[in-house]
Amino acid sequence: MHERTMRAVARSLFVACCAVPTCITMMVIMVLWSPWYHAKCVRATEASLALQTGLDIRIGDLERINPTTWQLEDVQLRDNETKRSIGRVRIVSWVQEDDRTIVRLSQPEIRAEFLDDVWDLVHDRFLCRPEHTLNPIRVAADDLTVISERSQVTIRDFDGRILPGENEIAAILYCLPAGERPDVEPMEIEIRRHRGDANPSTSVSLRTGELKAPLAWLSGYDPRISKLGDEATFHGAAKLSQVAGPTGLVWMLDLSSARIEEVDFSRLTEFLPHRMTGRGELQLNRCQIVRGGVVDIDGTLQITRGWVSASLLPRLAEDLGCQLTTAIAEDFQFDLLAIDFDLYDGKLSIEGLCNSQRGYEKMPPGTMLCAAGQPIVLTGPQHVAATQVMRLFASPHSVSVPVSGQTMEMLWLLQPPRGPLTIQDSIGHLPNGQLRSGVLPSEAASATTGDVDGVAPRVSARIRGFQSVPPRDATAPASNEPANSARADSARANSAPAKSAPATPGYW
Repeated sequence: MHERTMRAVARSLFVACCAVPTCITMMVIMVLWSPWYHAKCVRATEASLALQTGLDIRIGDLERINPTTWQLEDVQLRDNETKRSIGRVRIVSWVQEDDRTIVRLSQPEIRAEFLDDVWDLVHDRFLCRPEHTLNPIRVAADDLTVISERSQVTIRDFDGRILPGENEIAAILYCLPAGERPDVEPMEIEIRRHRGDANPSTSVSLRTGELKAPLAWLSGYDPRISKLGDEATFHGAAKLSQVAGPTGLVWMLDLSSARIEEVDFSRLTEFLPHRMTGRGELQLNRCQIVRGGVVDIDGTLQITRGWVSASLLPRLAEDLGCQLTTAIAEDFQFDLLAIDFDLYDGKLSIEGLCNSQRGYEKMPPGTMLCAAGQPIVLTGPQHVAATQVMRLFASPHSVSVPVSGQTMEMLWLLQPPRGPLTIQDSIGHLPNGQLRSGVLPSEAASATTGDVDGVAPRVSARIRGFQSVPPRDATAPASNEPANSARADSARANSAPAKSAPATPGYW
C-alpha cells in the first residue's frame, strides 16, 4: 500500500475510533452533568415514588453514588390532596443488591396526626403487594422523631427487617427511645400479613419489654389519648388483629397483661360532671375488644391521694349499687381508690380492693374508697348493666336512650340532645316570644304554667325547627302578618274532609 494511502487510512481510523467516540463521550458527560438533566432525573424520581406511595414527594437532591446505591437528600412527604406536610427525611440511602435491599433513613420526622397515612403506606402499598416483597429488606433509621402539637418523642435506634415467606410476609421492628440505656431490651413491633386463607388478614403486635412507652406522642393521632395526661406510659403487650366478623374482617384489640401508669385523672375527668384528681394505674389482666362484638375486660384500677367531688358518692350508690358509710356534702381528699372490675357480655361487676393494699389491711372487705383512715364507699356483690357506667358520668340534662341490638344503628340519626330542653324549646316558641304557626294558645298556656294539682306540665311533641299541621277544628292564632293567616287558612283547608276538596291520588 502506498505511504500516502496508509496515512489517510490512519487518519480516518483515528477520527472514527478515537476522536469521534471521545467527543461523544464528552458530550454525554456534559449532558449528564447539566443542571436541567439533573432536575429531570429528580422530577422523574418524584413521579415514580408518588405513583408507588400515593403521596406527594419532594426531593431536594439526588445522587447515584455507584451502580447499586442511590442517595436522596431533603425528602419531604406531603398529602397528595391538601399538600400538608406528613414528614421529612434528611438523607435516604437505598442500596439494591442481588438478593436483598437496604434502606437507611437519617433523621426522619413524622407528624403524629398523619400516622394513618404512614400505616397506609407501609401496609396497603407495600406489605399487601407481593411484587414489592420478593426479597428480604432491611430498614434502619437514626433519630426518628414523632411530632405532635403538645410534645415530640425521639427514637434513637430503629432497626427493622421485612422477611417474605411462603404464605405470609413479616415485618419485625426494634426501636429504643432516646434517653434509655443502650443495654436495655428494645421495644418490638411485629406486623404479619397472612396470605394463606381466602381472605388475607393482618396482625400487629407490640411488646415493650423492660421499657415504658410514653403515650403522649399518640395525642396528635387521637386527641382522646391526651386525656390520660402527658406522663402516661404503657407497659406490656398489645395486639391488633383482623378476625372474621358478620360482614367481613373486623379488628380485635387484645391488651391482656398490659399496664397503663401515671394516668392524670384531673385531666381525664376535666369535662365530666364529677371531678377527680390524682395519679392512677390501670392493670388489665384480660382485655379483648371487638367493635360491635365481644367485649371482655378484667383488671384493676388504683388511684392514690387525690380529691373527689362529693356529688360522685350518691351516683355510685344509685348507679353501681355501692354502699356509703357516711354522708359527705363537700368535696374531700381521699387516700386510696382501688377496685377490681370484670366486664363481659354487657354485665359489670366491681369489688373494692383497698383492704388488700399495703397499709390499708384494716379496711373492711370490699372497701372501694377510703379517706382519713376510714372507709367511705363499699362495693356490693351484685352485677349491674355495663351501661350504668354511662349514667355515672352523664350530664344532668342527659336523657334515657333505649339501646338494644335493634336500635343501635339508629343512634347516628336520633342523637341525644347536647343541652337541656326548656319548656319554650318544647312547645315551639319563637325567640321573640311569639308562637309558631300551628301551636294553640291553650297549649302554650298549659305548658308554660307550673304543676297543677301535682300534674306535670304537658310538653308538646313539636320541637324547634319542625311544624305540623294544626288540628282539624283548630283556629289559627291572631297575627299582624297576613302571610301567617294565609298559611293557617291553607292548613285548615287541607285538613277539611275529602268531600269539600277532592284529594290528589298518591299525594300525602
